[in-house]
Amino acid sequence: MRTTIGTSLAVLCLLFAPDLAAGGKGDEPAVVAGTVFREPGFALARAEVLLTVKTPPQGVKAPKPQKTLSDGRGEFAFRVPAARAEYVVTVKASGFVSTEKTAVLSGAPERVDLYFNLKPVQ
Repeated sequence: MRTTIGTSLAVLCLLFAPDLAAGGKGDEPAVVAGTVFREPGFALARAEVLLTVKTPPQGVKAPKPQKTLSDGRGEFAFRVPAARAEYVVTVKASGFVSTEKTAVLSGAPERVDLYFNLKPVQ
């Protein structure tokens, strides 16, 4: 059975029609990501990272608090709705002073990066 180029193009158009009608964005999320460091600038693995809503996203259901651990390079990431909102990211690790920062999203599918430099408990 042979397919023609026209048939292949028609199938592709049907597959991508919903994304094209929505401007190509679909339900693409935004990302709040970052890296956790310790003195003197080394990555801090297995730090507890908590994301909570400060100002709820407009027009969509607010996500529940999310928790993760930083990976071996100190990195973490959370997927959130691509809507105007503010989130608080809190980082804790044993032997270090906890720190928090605010991530502000503009309402587009975007990536906001935060960097944390945890100080040792004195």
